[in-house]
Amino acid sequence: MNISEFSLAAALVFTSVSPTLSQEPALCPANGAGSPLALHEEWIMEGWERREGDPAFDFVSRMGKYYDLEDSQGTYWDNFAPGDTQLFDDASIYGANWEDLQNGARSVQHGITAGNDAIVGDNVASTTLGFVGRLERLTDEVLAFDARSQLGWACVDGEWKIKHEMNYAWVVEPESIEPILGKRLTP
Repeated sequence: MNISEFSLAAALVFTSVSPTLSQEPALCPANGAGSPLALHEEWIMEGWERREGDPAFDFVSRMGKYYDLEDSQGTYWDNFAPGDTQLFDDASIYGANWEDLQNGARSVQHGITAGNDAIVGDNVASTTLGFVGRLERLTDEVLAFDARSQLGWACVDGEWKIKHEMNYAWVVEPESIEPILGKRLTP
């Protein structure tokens, strides 16, 4: 076997043993159930929901699907964030900050409003979503709010993960949002 034949044979063996070198990386879906806008809706309508009798809210187990907890650095801002801090640079710390509020609630319900859009590239995406929420504390106090959310997503190992988050909410009368609670995006 001459050097050219050896080089060709070695290249064929190397690429057959290392398929990642000869294949495109897994792309994240732009549409459908795993797309950024669908995940944004699921994030609010399922991830942050709480029903009476639910087990204790643990951010990592409940919301880990949506955040890159292996590389949790990013920008996470919410004017309704409990405590003295509204801006976080670590998803794990940001998420843990919400556990007491969630666990101090009898229920947390949401509904989707307007302003829903997505810009989706191969590796990054941005989504916006309007929603309302009703939080009933264990003390029976009710907090109702209207909100807008913008999430920045990164494609990580074929799945979209939140890396940037900006949420803004304001208090409203509970009766004003009752008809919207439970509403989802229309296909």
